[in-house]
Amino acid sequence: MFSYIVKRLLLMIVTLFGITVITFAVTRLTPGEPAVIAQSASGQSSGGYDSQLEQNRRNLGLDKPLLFNFDFEDSHTEARKAVHDFIRPARFWQQDARGRLARVSTIALPPALDVLERLQSVEGSVDHYLEPTQNSERRIDPADATDRLLELVPTLAQAQGIEPEGLDTTERIAFWREWYENNKERWNDDAVRQAVDDYLAGTTGIGEVLIRGGYAVPALIKGINSNDDEVVQRANQALSGITGFDYLGGQDEWEKQRDALVGRWNTFYAREKIRYRDFGPVADTFNIVANTQFGVWCRQVISFDFGDSYKHRRPVMELIRSRLPVTFVLSVLSILLSYLVAIPLGILSAVKKHSPTDKGVTILLFLLYSLPTFWVGQMLLLSLTGGPSPWPGVEWPEIFPARGMNSEGFDWRGGGIPDIIDFAWHLVLPLLCMTYGSLAFLSRQMRSAMLEVLNEDFIRTAMAKGASARSVIFRHALRNSLIPILTLSAGLLPELIAGSIIIESIFTIPGMGQLSFESILNRDYPVINAILFFSALLTLLGILIADLSYALADPRITYD
Repeated sequence: MFSYIVKRLLLMIVTLFGITVITFAVTRLTPGEPAVIAQSASGQSSGGYDSQLEQNRRNLGLDKPLLFNFDFEDSHTEARKAVHDFIRPARFWQQDARGRLARVSTIALPPALDVLERLQSVEGSVDHYLEPTQNSERRIDPADATDRLLELVPTLAQAQGIEPEGLDTTERIAFWREWYENNKERWNDDAVRQAVDDYLAGTTGIGEVLIRGGYAVPALIKGINSNDDEVVQRANQALSGITGFDYLGGQDEWEKQRDALVGRWNTFYAREKIRYRDFGPVADTFNIVANTQFGVWCRQVISFDFGDSYKHRRPVMELIRSRLPVTFVLSVLSILLSYLVAIPLGILSAVKKHSPTDKGVTILLFLLYSLPTFWVGQMLLLSLTGGPSPWPGVEWPEIFPARGMNSEGFDWRGGGIPDIIDFAWHLVLPLLCMTYGSLAFLSRQMRSAMLEVLNEDFIRTAMAKGASARSVIFRHALRNSLIPILTLSAGLLPELIAGSIIIESIFTIPGMGQLSFESILNRDYPVINAILFFSALLTLLGILIADLSYALADPRITYD
């Protein structure tokens, strides 16, 4: 059996990879660029449409090639690109590059100084790469580019206010070149690592880390994943100071935001690490595929990090974790109730075949199976949650709550007895709607399977030997008749996260079904991709578990 399980798990990996390829292709082939959709869904307009759009493209990895990337990029090549973009004549590129340079700071200082020195020897008309050009739109003003870049150098060096006054342009460039040569030892790997370790241990102040700038980011990311809350807080403070991103809403919210904070920094680094690290030949070769749009998507799948929701502006996994408990509880209870009722009913109908009991159960179950869920839900709301009835002056009794999972002042996640009782009372109507349809279907399947087994020769032999009817049914027939039921159970696991769009919408339940529906309407691709991936994963696991359970139900089945 072990070899069978290993083979099936390997097949699952191949299948999941195929699903990953399909979801990636659908996302890219669907009309409308994801970056534009993300901007429209969030309603953001600050910084200008083009600026926000370009940032969205980078966040989603859309600025990279689709499948193969033969540009061997690292922190220095990325910093050099940002410097050249900064001296472009277009204001958008100036503002965009300023943000990119500020986030890597010290890493961009050497290429900035190189470009400043080259600008001093420029002759004629050149573009932002300092190559000759006759295109007026690409032409730069070397003097203006030099002035703007010199103003930015103290920020990149993390050394504002040290430049002497009264220096001309050439002297200022020489001053910063000499300053860099005298201080560059502080940015070697050992010095940076030691400074970060001392800061995270609390023996030095944050200034020793901030002065290392972008070079300190990889070591700080290791600190952000520490189990020590104090270390995580220090790492977060330093990362915020270096990059300008603040993912912590407030210190008083630390307990609630800790996991989300760590996740956001890990997402940031997974997306941006190429701006903070250098790579060797092996990594460069790997990045031909990894540093692409498809590579970014595969990395998200492997790490279960699907980025931020376009609509909710929150990490997708955080959003799923907040919605999943309600759907999980409702689905588990519905599945258990369906099976606990359907199996005995199926057995009863099979044993009393063609009797009035069998006919009555059959009529009742087919009647339930034919009723649309949305109609039943609406009828239950009208008749059991209060409100006017068809008769003048008469109102329906308010027996159950109409919406939500808790009354005001109650929270089922708190675990208190009154909270749980209130939660259970809210579950009655949605649970009833989710259960009656599957109950009818499973009961009919159980009846058919039981009737087929009762006609087998070994059942007649057991009865001929004098075995009691109870023994024949529950010891011999039941286990064999469970095979079709186990097959149907393979699809149960995906239901635990898929939820019910109709039920959750009718009863205003903030679960996975409602989240899926909202995501489709808003074309919230990160959420859709995450739900599809986990549904596929749980479907494959469900099929594997169902296959293995056959051997428990019927000893004749083996996997040798």
